Amino acid sequence: MQVVHAARMEWGENLAAQRAGRMAHKILFEGEERSPDNYLLALANEGSDYYSPRHRHPWDQVRMCLQGSIPVGRGLRIAAGEVGYFPEGVHYGPQQGGPDRMTLVLQLGGASGLGYLSAAQLRWGRERLLAEGVFEQGIFRRTSGAGRKNEDAYEAIWRVVTGEPLRYPKPRYRAPLILRPEGFSWRPVAGSPGLRRRFLGVFPERGLSLDCFALEPAAVWATGAAAARRFVFACSGAGECEGAPFSAHSAMRLQPGEAGRLLASEPTELFVITVPPVGALRA
Repeated sequence: MQVVHAARMEWGENLAAQRAGRMAHKILFEGEERSPDNYLLALANEGSDYYSPRHRHPWDQVRMCLQGSIPVGRGLRIAAGEVGYFPEGVHYGPQQGGPDRMTLVLQLGGASGLGYLSAAQLRWGRERLLAEGVFEQGIFRRTSGAGRKNEDAYEAIWRVVTGEPLRYPKPRYRAPLILRPEGFSWRPVAGSPGLRRRFLGVFPERGLSLDCFALEPAAVWATGAAAARRFVFACSGAGECEGAPFSAHSAMRLQPGEAGRLLASEPTELFVITVPPVGALRA
């Protein structure tokens, strides 16, 4: 089980620089480039001037708003403490206005198997396109060379990186889902004193599941080895993870086949995302 501490990290580059406005990221974990299971887990610090036009992804996304609120469409926002699930192929936006906000975001290859472009691939694609045009308000506007004069910025990068136009999977939902964990009941976990769970849901066809756990001091959260990959984010609290300390905004990754154990030293809340391999979905 790997542990990283976001609170000790400096804010880095804007990984979505093809859009408009201020944003900075802390990369927590990355997957394998060019794999259908590629992913990025990061903290995003978005400014109120951030803008993205209405768009969709060829991959899945989970966002937990930690501070402020996230505008994801006209009259639609993810408030602090809420979780958004953005399935592949589903339109949302535009993203504009609202306060400054901080978000935990997981972006990962969806059930379609199209995969997910890494931060390095996005950077390379943007640099290549800047020789032929400019990015304005989330759109690539071509000033030289052959191709569309105006194109969604991400679609343009995808085309340059992969050599193919972006063909989105057929959406399985009409809109993103916004979950309110506070509306779910805490349930005691049998055999684990001081541990409670809020099961937020599981989403086919990706098989992705979302949980919240609350630990009293001296309580243990433990999980056995599984075929899925698991990401654990400490929303609050402190304790030990396999003998290493963790605190608020520490993130932990359990690879497939890996077990893990956390011991709380103070009241702690965890957000857990479980993701089976894309290949397992097709077996």
